[in-house]
Amino acid sequence: MAVTSERGDANARGAPHPLDEMLARAIAEQVAGRLAQAAALFEAMLAREPNHAEALCHYALLAVQAGRPQTAISMAQRAIAARPDFVEAYQLLGVAQRQCGHLNDAITSLKRAVELNADYFDARLNLGNALLDAADTQAASAQYEAALALNPRSASAHNNQGNLFRELRRPADAMAAYRRAIALDPAHARARANLGNMLKDLGDIDAAITAFRRSLALAPNEPDVWSNLLLTLNSSDQLSREAIYDEHRAYGEHFGRLRRASRRPRVAALAGRRLRIGYLSSDFRKHAVATFFEPLLAAHDTGRFEIFCYYNQVRGDEVTARIRACAEHFIPVAGLPDSQLAGQVNNDAIDILIDLNGHTADNRLPMFFLRPAPLQLTWLGYPGTTGVSAIDYRVTDVYADPPGITDKLHVEALWRLPASAWCYQPYDAAPELGSLPPQAKGWPTFICLNNPGKASPTVLRLWAEILDAVPQSRLLLLASEHPQRVAELRAFFAARGIAEERIELVARQPLASYLALYKRADIALDTYPYTGATTTCDALWMGVPVVTLAGDRPFARSGVSILHSAGLADFIAETPHEYVRIAVALAADHGRLALLHASLRERMRASPLTDAPRFARDVEAAYMSMCERALAQESGQRQ
Repeated sequence: MAVTSERGDANARGAPHPLDEMLARAIAEQVAGRLAQAAALFEAMLAREPNHAEALCHYALLAVQAGRPQTAISMAQRAIAARPDFVEAYQLLGVAQRQCGHLNDAITSLKRAVELNADYFDARLNLGNALLDAADTQAASAQYEAALALNPRSASAHNNQGNLFRELRRPADAMAAYRRAIALDPAHARARANLGNMLKDLGDIDAAITAFRRSLALAPNEPDVWSNLLLTLNSSDQLSREAIYDEHRAYGEHFGRLRRASRRPRVAALAGRRLRIGYLSSDFRKHAVATFFEPLLAAHDTGRFEIFCYYNQVRGDEVTARIRACAEHFIPVAGLPDSQLAGQVNNDAIDILIDLNGHTADNRLPMFFLRPAPLQLTWLGYPGTTGVSAIDYRVTDVYADPPGITDKLHVEALWRLPASAWCYQPYDAAPELGSLPPQAKGWPTFICLNNPGKASPTVLRLWAEILDAVPQSRLLLLASEHPQRVAELRAFFAARGIAEERIELVARQPLASYLALYKRADIALDTYPYTGATTTCDALWMGVPVVTLAGDRPFARSGVSILHSAGLADFIAETPHEYVRIAVALAADHGRLALLHASLRERMRASPLTDAPRFARDVEAAYMSMCERALAQESGQRQ
């Protein structure tokens, strides 16, 4: 940030002014990365001259660098009050406001910076970022183009334009932009991480893992990049479960060293009060997590439990509005630094804080190291260990995590619910079932509408075997958005003698159209080793049985849990050979398919999967037992 001196470089006698010398020293410390020393100098300057605009502006920049956006906002606003046309201060104010999730304010501040200086590259770039956060892709595009016109060799501008293309579902353009950023600046860790995300989305798992590792080699203290790597490892069929566990444990050890944990708060006595439960998620919106969370939220016994929903996302939708209306306390926390979020949780006297993200996008796992709640859990969003030893329990069930099988793959203790770890809420938009199963057309149709990134080479080979064993059968898949990946998929099946017309690839659909696709199918084939959950429930609700392959790790057992809860254990394969056998035999049993097509929805209605009151009582009983156990342990320690 270039800031013009207010005083010039000499006083009336030509000697440097003491405050100018102090400012120069503070800036030198700041540039050298000695932020504490720089902050002390800025504080000393402002004690002598509280309205020193340059010191305030540089202090705002330091606060942004140090992850203290609220301080940055205060300093930038004071700088603007001292100098109303201070364009750099407006730019920093907008950056800090965006970090705090105040998008409208950020856009206003950054637009003002651009009005004051149309050629201000940083303001253009950051305005584009804020507009993209606000989903105004057209306006964001204009700002990125303007920034690139000012500095066409900016790696950051190309990286951010790649983010825009990813939002617009233009994967080829996104990857080209990220690669251009890397070519301009090989040390641009964020561009490498973003390329990894794009490759993961498209199903190129090995390349994505490589991109994430290269990013972390350049910038190892980025928790979101670690999380993206860990999530992607679970889609790989090349790694042992022990190797994946070791990577998660390494994450926990690394960030545990960087976060100074507070002392664990004690559980307050339970008698005569409601238990205070906090759910923390970035997915209180149109998202698979909300599909399973809303039934629990609606069924909670609010006479015994006080519910807090902490929402770590700047955008919302009608699902967000429903959750906001249902929760007793709905608290937006996007942009809050970990220390402030932990303080919020602690001030709310939360008894049990539940992470619903795991290592998925926009998680707040590093905050859990600060120990703001007496009991900390993870559930739903990530079927595996977080690696965070400060999280006490992962909530699961006996089918997803059979006792003695997956316990050693967790740093958390496993708390198994008695029936199921899932509670599915069928969509209002779900169409009614037709009267006849699709196979009446003359050939069976298999379907998998899971994310294409979950279709590992292992499961693709099994699908090819199934198609080869069932002549004329069809396979309906969700297509990758990258033409190259589509071509590779078609070549894979062609090399195994599967005619092109037997593989139908469909683009992502709106909800009602997506659900209607199941009306064209006889049998759903689950992915492996990252099995489906929402898609499995959706298929069953639409009358389509699902065949799943049980793995030796939690990510490979979501289908096992759901099918057991639905009373469909016959469709769980223990080996790849059995997976093929079950699918082939079911395709030939037209009578059973017709019966399943007609009965699965009612079977789902009668199962624990859609029994929200029962699920809520099981969860609440678990919460009470956890607290009682913690109280007993605390009492034993005091004796």
